[in-house]
Amino acid sequence: MTAAAETTRAGVAGDEGLALSEDAVFADFAARVRLADARVVEIGGSLSEAFAERHGVARWTSIDPNRPAATGPSGRTEVVCARAEDMPLPDGCADAVFSSNAFQFIDVAATLAQVRRVLRPGGVLYAHFGPIWSAVDGHQLEYVSYEGRDLVFWRDTLLPPWAHLAYDRAELRELLGTALPAELADLLVWHVFDSDTVNRLFFEDYVEAALSSGLDLMEVRASHHLDYELRLPAFDPARLRQADPAGLAADWTARRGRPTRVGARDVLLVLRGPID
Repeated sequence: MTAAAETTRAGVAGDEGLALSEDAVFADFAARVRLADARVVEIGGSLSEAFAERHGVARWTSIDPNRPAATGPSGRTEVVCARAEDMPLPDGCADAVFSSNAFQFIDVAATLAQVRRVLRPGGVLYAHFGPIWSAVDGHQLEYVSYEGRDLVFWRDTLLPPWAHLAYDRAELRELLGTALPAELADLLVWHVFDSDTVNRLFFEDYVEAALSSGLDLMEVRASHHLDYELRLPAFDPARLRQADPAGLAADWTARRGRPTRVGARDVLLVLRGPID
């Protein structure tokens, strides 16, 4: 099946009103899944004891390799220091799996295999994430430090729109060097082309992984909305491109050998464990 056919089959919907804040994302999840007495696994992040108690969750297990293992005072919540691709959890132990802003960092196919294993039949995966590689800021400058300060893409708008898709390594380094210190320019080029922070998956790759997971695909929604202002350094305008999304889509379609769109930024995936 072609990527275009897969996307049609998935019932993909574009939605500029897709929830973006963490509170709104969790509220949407809680409205869809009965949390009272539920056993929930979270991929990335960690729910507070107060939230768990408020919703009557039986057990909330957070899987996160960047947090120390811990158990909350009430025993309702726990953090397991592990990768999502290697969940050390029993089969069928979860009524639901929740994730906010993690799927752009992980091996999605391997993680979905674990989700299918730990979900009970009919259990729900709710994953909201972004920005993904398809987006204008898909480079997701994060987990990078410069001069003792952590850089984040929504505050440190040091890369031009579509930097990761519209420029090759030499072109981007030349552009950045017109306005930034050489060390910082080198760091940014390394992040875009060499860092393993993000998985560099396009929107179609997520859809394909969902369709191949063995889970039932209930919903896919995407938003192109950019919720902050890009304030760029004073780059040399002769080297700064006015990238055309249609042209980028055609270029990356040719490079990848299958239909590829650009612009999708934040994505919602809702999958369900098959019922035998």
